[in-house]
Amino acid sequence: MSKSISNIDWANQLESVIRQFVKEKLELMMQEEIKNFLEIEQADTSNMRNGYYQRNLDTQYGRIEGLLVPRDRNGEFQTQLFAPYQRHTGWLEEAIIRMYQSGMSTREIGKFIERILGTYSPATISRITDVVKEDIEKWCSRPLSKRYSVLYLDGLYVKLRRDTVEKEVVDVVLGVNEEGYREILDFFVGAFL
Repeated sequence: MSKSISNIDWANQLESVIRQFVKEKLELMMQEEIKNFLEIEQADTSNMRNGYYQRNLDTQYGRIEGLLVPRDRNGEFQTQLFAPYQRHTGWLEEAIIRMYQSGMSTREIGKFIERILGTYSPATISRITDVVKEDIEKWCSRPLSKRYSVLYLDGLYVKLRRDTVEKEVVDVVLGVNEEGYREILDFFVGAFL
């Protein structure tokens, strides 16, 4: 009797192979980066390779553990693939914001992210969505031009979460400034009064 691999085991093996492939390619790219850095940018110095350090990086393919990041003796090399203390790629924030916009709660988002990456607290999700709220508040308090040649008032229906997820109208005020550029001046949830 032959034993087949279950769909879950197959999916886990496939994810593992993809993560290993991504890890290998990231390490290969960093090897080329440090080679270029030492041979071209540091050609007139005595700077040289100084081994590796390991780090984990959360990607859209899952957590890549033990990623070997090359370093130089002078500590001047920095890969362009991610920032020095970055622990995850930008896809995560974008995904969280899109899920939040579509009406998912921070707990639901946390459960989803936890299935992909492991533990991710609702507090972390809240902090990421708070950044979006701060951006909106800055945008709402920005200075406007004194004159607009044309004003448009329009609305579009989007799904918003209250007690349930319902489609609601978002009214938009669009102005054309004196230079001919269009700007969104404001928006309101619900009908104009």
